[in-house]
Amino acid sequence: MHQIREGLFTQSGWDIVESHFDPKQAVNSATLFLLGNGYLGYRGNLAGDGKQDDSGCFVTDTWDKADGKWEELCNVPDALRTRLFVDGTLVSHKTGALESFQRSLDLQNGLFKARFSQTLPGEKNIAVWEEKFASLSNRHVVAMKFSFQLDTPAQVRVETGIDGDTWNLNGEHLERFNSFAQEGFLIMESDTREKGQRIVVLEKQSLEGASFEQSLHIRGKTAYHQLCFDLAAGQQVTLTKFMVVVHSNDTPDPLKEALQVAKNLDYVSLFQENKRLWLSRWNKYDIRVEGNVLDQVALRFNTYQSVIATPTHAPLPIGARGLSCQAYQGAAFWDQEIYNLPMYLFTDPQICRNILFYRFATLDGAREKAARLGFEGAFYAWISGKTGKELCPDFFFQDVNTGRPIRNHFNAWQIHISPDIAYTFWQYYEVSGDWDFIVEYGAEVILEVARFLSARALFNPRKDRYEFWKLQGPDEYHENVENNAFTNYQAYYTLKIIQDLIPQLQRKNPREWAELVQRCKLQPWEITLWEDMLQKMYLPKPQANGVVEQFDGFFALEDVVPAHKIKDRLIREDEYYGWPVGVTVFTRVSKQADVVQLLMLHPDLFSEKIVQANYDFYEPRTLHFSSLSPSAYAIVAARLGYIPEAYQKCTQSLFIDLRNTNEPVSGGTFIGGIHTAAAGVAWQMVVMGFAGFRVQEDGSLFFSPRLPKEWKAVSFYLDIRGNQYRVSFDHEFLFLQLLSGNNPLPTVFVGEEKHQLHKAKSYLRLTKA
Repeated sequence: MHQIREGLFTQSGWDIVESHFDPKQAVNSATLFLLGNGYLGYRGNLAGDGKQDDSGCFVTDTWDKADGKWEELCNVPDALRTRLFVDGTLVSHKTGALESFQRSLDLQNGLFKARFSQTLPGEKNIAVWEEKFASLSNRHVVAMKFSFQLDTPAQVRVETGIDGDTWNLNGEHLERFNSFAQEGFLIMESDTREKGQRIVVLEKQSLEGASFEQSLHIRGKTAYHQLCFDLAAGQQVTLTKFMVVVHSNDTPDPLKEALQVAKNLDYVSLFQENKRLWLSRWNKYDIRVEGNVLDQVALRFNTYQSVIATPTHAPLPIGARGLSCQAYQGAAFWDQEIYNLPMYLFTDPQICRNILFYRFATLDGAREKAARLGFEGAFYAWISGKTGKELCPDFFFQDVNTGRPIRNHFNAWQIHISPDIAYTFWQYYEVSGDWDFIVEYGAEVILEVARFLSARALFNPRKDRYEFWKLQGPDEYHENVENNAFTNYQAYYTLKIIQDLIPQLQRKNPREWAELVQRCKLQPWEITLWEDMLQKMYLPKPQANGVVEQFDGFFALEDVVPAHKIKDRLIREDEYYGWPVGVTVFTRVSKQADVVQLLMLHPDLFSEKIVQANYDFYEPRTLHFSSLSPSAYAIVAARLGYIPEAYQKCTQSLFIDLRNTNEPVSGGTFIGGIHTAAAGVAWQMVVMGFAGFRVQEDGSLFFSPRLPKEWKAVSFYLDIRGNQYRVSFDHEFLFLQLLSGNNPLPTVFVGEEKHQLHKAKSYLRLTKA
């Protein structure tokens, strides 16, 4: 066994196992052992847990506003809820004399298991075990087996059905509960309060191992079967259950669909299909690490969490907490493109296209937001749900010292979200060569982002340059700043894309270009303006010491080094650090990577000497209070050859959830759940950090591998322009194998060494530079 933290370990590198029940870790444990399939996320509670245990099943495309402020995904009724009574005593891992307890998650197959034994009144000993999984082949289904055995005879009562009394962060979302039996299934219908969406939850169950008397009980938000029987000593009983969830955004008749799904469900065949589908995913996404089981399981855990958070059935967002809870509203931030998408970009282009298509599908929402704020073009929502309309409220945190709400401007001043999306569309094109996708979807997005940037920019006639004011960059503690370097460079990059995009469209696709001009009502003067902006955009340059100023006036702020000293100035530990009056606002202390984030995205923007100067300057002044931050620093540190520091930042990111290192509440707001961006970026830290991998503008593959001493070797899969590769490297050599593909093969660089991959010699053993 390899201990991850106290009470949590791995046996094989493919599992996480909790060795005892700790009430203080209960909320976090239910998050860690999450099941999911991109459509729903079922928290890793035991079958007897309920609302008071923060249990839940959160479902995509069910956004509803219960309190008039927060639009969240619904926590739907739980059809796996099961309570067991022996001689009238409730059997629970939370009560009585618990003899043993274990909860595990098989990452390889997406299988949850739990087992506990308990001594009941009268010296009766009982063992209870369960397993469940979220189906990849049928997104509407979660399946469970619940078994138990006693060492003495007893009278048993099982209450199993559907529990509609759910845990919610910001008010009850469901009403008009209607429960009934139909075609041998138990069904609960309910409607969302704001939008009237119909949610249908169906239970299919069977019990083996005992003859029982059954009765049905329907009471308000609960509907359950009561199964009563006598149990002999040593007699094992198994309850098999299927939970089916369908809602009216899936289909006009969710009840009909739920009944159809339920009819042919078989536990064994469903699980075998699940194993097959998980294997196909791991063949693409798994990073194999030799020599360190803990890092191996952390990489797999994060990959697993990223995969189950990614919708593949519809153009829907990857939530900042995935489907693990209602925090961050199940919505997309810039995390989606910058942190979650790159793994798919280089391994699974179809999923990558689906993620990008979501931004095309929500383009009208981005246009609406820009217009509402007085601008043209596409200003993408900071918190984006199904339609792309802004879900972020004006008042996000509370000043705990005064009790007054804080007006944060996440939704108005973090304009970098739009050029971040344009950047990602073009990155997809450069990596994949998929010009048709750009013509059909990406071009319109990029043009509308450029239009927004030209409307949002200010021209400074005294300095003959374009600037951006009233900004909030990636460092969310400093608001209302001018010329945030990250934002300005990302805007510049978008305008640079435009200079490539328009001539190509005019030359290759004149008909589509004419249609796009007409559809967007694009004027010639706008193209001229973009050209002028490209020439005159203000880009903060490295100072004499090589450091790029994070925003205008940043260097004039008080210098507090190291950053964590700022904590001494707090009046209360739970107060908000940022704008307008937080302890960091008038200092050079940053919440997270900002300039270093720019260096992560654009590795060739500056010389290595300049990159080093900026890393050395900003790292001691960064709190890393965002789960996004350690990974950005890890990637840049690895490229610089700061391998021990890169490894430390890498593991800090990898274990954010497994070791529960981040607080679940910030400024009085619950922000618990899986840190989905940190999960998604795990792949990047290894592949784009330690392997130094990137695809260059000419399509060649570049590697600069540097392995931490804690690892013996690493291998991973790539899918680049229709060719599939296996890359492996250790402390001496890098190996590149062509697995399949008939497309032209690229030039390969390992540092300064140039190699040509040939089909006749598809396996290269390359000396590391």
